[in-house]
Amino acid sequence: MSVINTNSDTNDLLELLLEESTLKGAVRFQRYPERKFFGYFCSYFPEELILAAGLDPLRLFPDSENSTPAELPAYSCSLARGTLDMEIREKWQDLVGIGFTHTCDTMQCLSGIWAASGRSKTVDLVPPVMLTAQGAPRYYLAELNTLLKELTNITQQEINQQAIQDALRLCAQTRKLVTELDALRPGLPSPLVFSILRAGQLMPRSDYAKALELCLPTLKEMAAVPHQRAKVLISSAVLENDSLFTMIEDLGGRVVADDTCTGYRHYSGHTLTESDNPLADIVKRYSEMPPCPCKHRSLNERIAYLTELAKQRQAQGAIIIIRKYCDPHAWDAVTLAENFRNSGIRTLTLELEGANVGGQERTRLQAFLESIIEDPGLRKEG
Repeated sequence: MSVINTNSDTNDLLELLLEESTLKGAVRFQRYPERKFFGYFCSYFPEELILAAGLDPLRLFPDSENSTPAELPAYSCSLARGTLDMEIREKWQDLVGIGFTHTCDTMQCLSGIWAASGRSKTVDLVPPVMLTAQGAPRYYLAELNTLLKELTNITQQEINQQAIQDALRLCAQTRKLVTELDALRPGLPSPLVFSILRAGQLMPRSDYAKALELCLPTLKEMAAVPHQRAKVLISSAVLENDSLFTMIEDLGGRVVADDTCTGYRHYSGHTLTESDNPLADIVKRYSEMPPCPCKHRSLNERIAYLTELAKQRQAQGAIIIIRKYCDPHAWDAVTLAENFRNSGIRTLTLELEGANVGGQERTRLQAFLESIIEDPGLRKEG
């Protein structure tokens, strides 16, 4: 049962959100002993069905960037290596199951290796790559029906339509609150915003929605304080800590828009709640949300979306993060950077092993942000 109520102190709630973000679910069993968690890796794995099954979704993050279990080659990304290492060390043994989404070759292979090497029950979901291809909605719906049956087998409880609709309403409420937070981000410290967004992927969703709703008035007051910082957009895959955002803030920058798996992209997209076919509503939502480089609706839609987002938020620069060995984001980066520059948006591309940034990244970020801050035309525009 939730300990959050309308009388909860806002500062305490903000502290809770930040703490949950930092702990990354490490104390879930002690803090929420009555809850049952289901792990997942990707924003395309539908939280709605996890919630409808009476479970709480938990996004899996590694506790180390340096782990390389023997079951995986060294050229796998640190997310795959670190989380599999934790499975082998039985850090996920309390989870009811773990969901894998086919987004890249590494995650597709990780599913099979995980099932053979670990003890957790695994579930696979394979959404269409081209979301607008002929037959894609029908195929996607069939995948969700299969997923529903697998979740039912795991929990040994029927998942009825009412449970799915209730889950849709909770997700819709959460996404609405997060959209309000996203609109405030130009006035809020970047690490604070990303911590709050990440907390919503790590703690029970009903608790998160209550906490965020109660914190929003305070966050709106904080965002009203004016600032003079270099405004940037961030594009990346998973970022499991605030290292990058803290450095940007320290160097005089402010992230005014993000396109990251663990940031606002995870929550973006419209959620239908009152349809007679809630599974079709889920298909529609995940098919129409702003796509990551692993999914497509048309050749240039993602690039056009991000360029327009940067302009709407008056971003003076864009920072493209490539996690080492993350092929989909690496393939996407060249064309994306070229289009940003052609649109007059200064662009920096950084490759990171994990989510942590160090001295080399600081030097490049400092030079990049100073070029924005010291440019008279950009400074006047900002």
